[in-house]
Amino acid sequence: MRRFTAGDLADFLAYQADPVVRRHLPGEPMNPAEAAGFLTAQAALGEDARDAWHGYAVRLTAGGRVIGDVGVWLSSRPDQADSGDVGFQFHPEFHGLGYAGEAMRLFLTHVFGTLGLQRVTASCDAANAASRALLERLGMRPAHRSGTDLEYGRRRDDWPRA
Repeated sequence: MRRFTAGDLADFLAYQADPVVRRHLPGEPMNPAEAAGFLTAQAALGEDARDAWHGYAVRLTAGGRVIGDVGVWLSSRPDQADSGDVGFQFHPEFHGLGYAGEAMRLFLTHVFGTLGLQRVTASCDAANAASRALLERLGMRPAHRSGTDLEYGRRRDDWPRA
C-alpha cells in the first residue's frame, strides 16, 4: 500500500471503470484525463488535508501492478475531526483472494494509529454481499440504513492493532 503516482494510470483505469467494480458504486467512472488529474492530486495531497479523499494504491509486491485502492475521506467539520469514512475498490481479477481484507486491515491500522482517528465509517450498497462480508470481518458493525445503502462503523478503542 502506498500513495498513488502518475505512473499508476493504466492500472487504475483497468479497474476503476470496470462494470463489475462500478455496479455498486455511485457516479460514473473517470475518463483518462480525469483519472490522470486524480492521481496527480493524490500524489501531492498532504496527509492532514481536510475535505479530501486520501487514496492509496494497493499493489502486488511481485511486479508492482496496482490491483486496487483503499482510502479515507477526512472532513473539516469540527464534529467529524476525529473520524473518517473509508472505502475500497479492487480489480475483479483479484476479488475473493484476500487482498482487500489484507489491505483494509493495514489501512485501518494506519488510520487509527498514524492519522489518530477515533472512529471510521463505511457505506455499502446492501446488494454488495462481498463488501458487506469484508466490512463485518473487519469488525465493523451496521449503524443504520439509508435507502439501499448500509453504513458501518468501528471505533479505534476496539481495534486490536491501533
